[in-house]
Amino acid sequence: MSSVRRVLIGITGGIAAYKIPLLVRLLRKNGCEVKAALTNAAKTLVGVDALRTLTGNPVYMDGEYQYDMDHIRLSEWADVFVICPATANTIAKMSAGIADNLLTTLALSVPEKKIIVAPAMNREMWANKATQSNIGILKHRGIDVLPVGEGELACGVSGPGRMVEIEEIARRILSMPVDSGKSSDNQASGAIPHILNGKKILISSGPTEEPIDPVRVITNRSSGKMGAALAKAALRYGADVTVVTGPATEPLPPGVDIVSVKTAAEMQREMSKRFDDADICIMAAAVSDYRPLKFSETKLRKSSEQKNITLELIPNPDILAKLGAAKTKQFLVGFSLESDDEIERARAKMKKKKCDMMIFNKVDKTLGKDHTGFSIILNNAKTPLHYPSMNKIEAAAVMLDVICGIRGD
Repeated sequence: MSSVRRVLIGITGGIAAYKIPLLVRLLRKNGCEVKAALTNAAKTLVGVDALRTLTGNPVYMDGEYQYDMDHIRLSEWADVFVICPATANTIAKMSAGIADNLLTTLALSVPEKKIIVAPAMNREMWANKATQSNIGILKHRGIDVLPVGEGELACGVSGPGRMVEIEEIARRILSMPVDSGKSSDNQASGAIPHILNGKKILISSGPTEEPIDPVRVITNRSSGKMGAALAKAALRYGADVTVVTGPATEPLPPGVDIVSVKTAAEMQREMSKRFDDADICIMAAAVSDYRPLKFSETKLRKSSEQKNITLELIPNPDILAKLGAAKTKQFLVGFSLESDDEIERARAKMKKKKCDMMIFNKVDKTLGKDHTGFSIILNNAKTPLHYPSMNKIEAAAVMLDVICGIRGD
């Protein structure tokens, strides 16, 4: 008789906690049943509502135990208990047998052979002799402690200390046996499941250009990096991806159907053509809000007699609003790029333009950069999901993961 693999994820207050919804998706698509237990510090780094939606189960936290889900019943339920990210503090508690919260109590209740630890911390904390000694103790007890990766860390330095990639954690979990007497239909291939297989995703990307004369244009500093990252993530999930792009500097990945445009009017036309067939539409382009009223067929000449010129601008079409008005089955995502912290403006924009989700970020933290900090606003959630700065490839995976969780893909 086949049985699903039951995975309990313990999430501590490391920055890498924002990656855990993607791990949940990978495990669910590989047939696992998943539950999550959070420390108080983790609550500010990963959306509890998103975890509840993605796991299909309550989220367990200190002071919020379910009557049938205290630490003993959770530990009896789990085939695998993976602690990720595992901070230096939690690793130290585990090595000393301290049980001062739900997560560390679970670590004492679950047999060591069922526990996986994925450390994540600053490079100096990782190199500290106390940390290395604590890890040695856990390994000696039979706990599977994963290695750390190297690269840029949240504190701004580079070196060892990054949590290993989500796919590697998923592979390790899927290779763990279920309890005696159980079997599993799932193979531990570790392959990323095509959770958007057969779905059509339409993405707008890059800036637009509004010509003033044959030489000059009105444009903005958008590089198209976010749109390209979203396209890569969608392809990785098996989607059929079309990108309508302005003159971006960031190349799009092979396998994408690319539609090149320049002006906002051209982008609106091409997006509208393809919108009916889309399952998910993400408006990541930085569309010029205005265009010149008149286009000069010849180059405007500089005159010694006329030092100043006046350029009259008129509004461009509101592409997102028009798509929202035409929406039927599509899941519509907008971006709200602001220069301040007024996130409520983004929420109002989401409702006015009939979006299902809005990504809020600030100009100085994303435009033209490789990294972005952002918040996700959902129609059915009172509190936005806030995410720390991360590279845009990771951000795209987080955004798609939330979309999939809401849609039920």
